[in-house]
Amino acid sequence: MRCFILAIVLGLAAAAAQAREVVHALGTAQVPDAPQRIVVLEFSFLDALAAAGLVPVGVADDNKPERIQPVLRELIGDNWTSVGTRKTPSLEVIAALQPDLIIADTDRHGAIRSTLEQIAPVIFYDSLTGGYQDVLTQAARIGEAVGRGEETAAFQASHAARMNAIREQIAAAADGRPAQFGVASSRGLWLHSPQSYAGTFLAALGFEAAGPVTEGGTYGALYQPVTLEQLSESDPAVLILGKPAKGDTIDQAWASEALWQQLEAVQKGHVFEVSSDLWSRSRGMLTAEQSAADLLAIAKSLQ
Repeated sequence: MRCFILAIVLGLAAAAAQAREVVHALGTAQVPDAPQRIVVLEFSFLDALAAAGLVPVGVADDNKPERIQPVLRELIGDNWTSVGTRKTPSLEVIAALQPDLIIADTDRHGAIRSTLEQIAPVIFYDSLTGGYQDVLTQAARIGEAVGRGEETAAFQASHAARMNAIREQIAAAADGRPAQFGVASSRGLWLHSPQSYAGTFLAALGFEAAGPVTEGGTYGALYQPVTLEQLSESDPAVLILGKPAKGDTIDQAWASEALWQQLEAVQKGHVFEVSSDLWSRSRGMLTAEQSAADLLAIAKSLQ
């Protein structure tokens, strides 16, 4: 593996001479002026590239390409290679793609930084535990890093206009109304805190993100598993459940329980289902607009 990576590094030596310094979350990197072979290890980074008009050569898609939302696939097509899971991407596959830039997550990939940097320049951003505003900031920085700063700025201006238009449409229904987002699976329910991406997204659209403000920004603090008893104690007025496309989820098992039936959101018919891939995993600008469309439909049901 080391020999293979070394061969890739030597092959990219000439390109490195034309690199420029880019500041990122973990330091600096020498990035080519206009990288053409980019590998992304989070869906939000893929979203940022798509908004900038670029297509990566490699994507960490969890070996489940269906997790890449249609709005992104329409822009990037299918001419890219899976490099495995976001948590543990394949270093061999990444190296074989001969990338000239890798975009990685501080939390997931910081521990393999030195190995990734043997393959190509790497820039790190906090996707996993970042909020909605962090996504916007990171997208702008990624746009600058890949030489598409103007294109990204133009997209962000139009994105802001579209999001503001939806915020205005749902203002009456939102009006600071507490809303809780959580991901339900067959294994349990994980509530996303107000500081999480979903929590900050709800706040950006005019809702009050329900749930206790947690200390620290770690994954465990932002995404907390809860029992039905714990859910009944918080008793959110609006409950938005992110669910997989297939399979049973824990709320179905809870449906006959008295505690579930006594929840305010259940009694008022304010439990809504959305895609967990979209609302929880995607965390980008293009996908945020799709989530905002979901929220518009939810708001109409609340009025």
